[in-house]
Amino acid sequence: MAKLGIGIVGLRMGYGHFLQCKDLRDATLAGVCDLDSELVEKTQKEFEVPVATTDFEELVASDKVDILNISTPDYLHCEQTIKALEAGKHVLVEKPMARTIEECQQMVDAARKNDRKIMVAQVCRFHGFFEEVHNWATDGTFGDIYFVETSYIHNYEKIPGFDGWRYDPEKRHILIGGGCHAIDLARWFGGDVISVSAFSNHFNIPAQQTDDMWILNLQFADDVIGRVTVSSGCQRPYNIDLKVWGTEGTLEGDNTSPTAKMSLRQVSYSRWLDLSTERFTKALAAEMTHFVDCIVNDKTPLIDGVDGAKTVATAWAAIESSQHGGAVVEVQNEF
Repeated sequence: MAKLGIGIVGLRMGYGHFLQCKDLRDATLAGVCDLDSELVEKTQKEFEVPVATTDFEELVASDKVDILNISTPDYLHCEQTIKALEAGKHVLVEKPMARTIEECQQMVDAARKNDRKIMVAQVCRFHGFFEEVHNWATDGTFGDIYFVETSYIHNYEKIPGFDGWRYDPEKRHILIGGGCHAIDLARWFGGDVISVSAFSNHFNIPAQQTDDMWILNLQFADDVIGRVTVSSGCQRPYNIDLKVWGTEGTLEGDNTSPTAKMSLRQVSYSRWLDLSTERFTKALAAEMTHFVDCIVNDKTPLIDGVDGAKTVATAWAAIESSQHGGAVVEVQNEF
């Protein structure tokens, strides 16, 4: 079978995808697109990509491209994804899936109408350590999970994005654009979020026009509860935390530390076991490998359009809750 052709849109974020996807078994890099013509030319010369353009329409129309990797800013995801799906391409779209619940629904509908697959690039699910913890959470090692806590801690003072788009609430809301990492990670362990109560404030980055500190209390099904912390103005290093509490064990770790800690009832509840962890190495390649396999073997991606939409819907329920003093808000899970 001929290899599937991958086209990458947005080389600032997409360049990392590009470098990790050069040696896939069932797919090959067929095209790149970016508004920066110098970056496009440099990439084409360095890697001899068949299609290299500043014109999105040209890449979408190319018969060399079967999969579009959309790594552009949040506010472009919906329009570009729908155009790609209507052109018969499968789509891997960077997180967040889109800015709003309505945009997510449009993307889900387009994928169904055109019988194409869509996957949201929630890279935490392909982090080696987080994957291992998820296996323990589902194979009974931790017993019944009853509490999940995650966080997304990332100072945005020096990364406003091109033309300041990350600070513009019409183009990105921090809880959706960045906080989706932590929300999706919590959902991966806890399942669909039924309702949310949230509080937020704004003490940092005046140019960022949305609150930059968020606390979400989550109610999952089966009485599981959770908490998510998101900050984009914190005076501390970047980090994504994960805590999983079960009846037989507890895990605390993150994506940047070399070690994590675990406590198991069968060993001793009074002391921690030290664990070594893996970083994000090759997570982007694993993400694309999974999506390609889903296309080749007609399987549902781990984070398909419906799942990606649920994460955005959870964030919007939290925003509504914060606007109403922490009131409990139900989450839309039907798409």
